[in-house]
Amino acid sequence: MPATDRKITWYALGGVAAGVFLLLVYYHMDPEGGSFPACPFHQLTGLLCTGCGSQRALHDLTRLDLGGAFGHNLLFPPAVLLLGWHGTERVVRNFGKRFPNSPLDHPRAPWVVLALVLLFTVLRNLPWEPFRFLAP
Repeated sequence: MPATDRKITWYALGGVAAGVFLLLVYYHMDPEGGSFPACPFHQLTGLLCTGCGSQRALHDLTRLDLGGAFGHNLLFPPAVLLLGWHGTERVVRNFGKRFPNSPLDHPRAPWVVLALVLLFTVLRNLPWEPFRFLAP
């Protein structure tokens, strides 16, 4: 195995180990109990940012509560899935294996993601009933 492949393998293993550690932390610590910091954007503006509710959503995902995760942040579970797919694709292809293309590989993906994030942020801050379900 070339030195570059070994280096990437160690980075990948380190990333997986860090991810497992963080998942264990989120599994055992309840974000509702005040053990995590509050969102500074929300504290300063009173508005919900795109990430508001993501700590609770991650806690729900560690307990396999998909309904709770989607209820706390509608964008978070699909983002985790897409980023996992994208990262797996990169590691697998580094070793010369075939893997399905991630949607994030498309040239327009950054613009689509930016538009979705901005739209989600605006809609979740509207006070009317059809949009209130987007708030955590």
